[in-house]
Amino acid sequence: MHKKSLNLLSSANHLVEGKILIHPTEGIWGIGCDALNKESFIRIYDLKKRPKNKSFILLIDSLDTILKYIKKLSVEELNFIDTVWPGPTTLLINYNEKLPEHLKNASGKIALRVSSHYPIKSLLETFNGIMVSTSANISGQDNLNNIDEIMNVFNETDVAYFDDKIGDNNKPSRIIDLHSRAVIRH
Repeated sequence: MHKKSLNLLSSANHLVEGKILIHPTEGIWGIGCDALNKESFIRIYDLKKRPKNKSFILLIDSLDTILKYIKKLSVEELNFIDTVWPGPTTLLINYNEKLPEHLKNASGKIALRVSSHYPIKSLLETFNGIMVSTSANISGQDNLNNIDEIMNVFNETDVAYFDDKIGDNNKPSRIIDLHSRAVIRH
């Protein structure tokens, strides 16, 4: 076992402590943190060398987790959500003024996903929060599939990984604007 590998409970505690977690997703390794922790959020940008104007996907265990931060949804929108969640679909949803400033962007929308991938579902239920999730690579470079390579790239004291399996999806999650139904990424 790698010295920085964590089980489910340790991974959730790692996030609560404001640290950075490499984690399995539906098809690739992700890197994430507690989205409500501004310092951790900024740390992800720094580790990935990612431009600050590019937003992150936020993983939630259910729509209820984020309701206080988003604008009221119509019955039609709620029905659509039920057709794609849980699953490998990210929805762009209008946020309200209660969303923490560091999560806001020029679009007025946040990217949210409720995953059906068991390790992520378990992690989010145990963590009981909102988690940043983005590919575990340096921005603009190819995705890394090997956990040892990833841990070499992100060899920092505050970075560990949730030791579980990635899913078998061979492409990133599709992204749909909930309000217009425009498909942003297939």
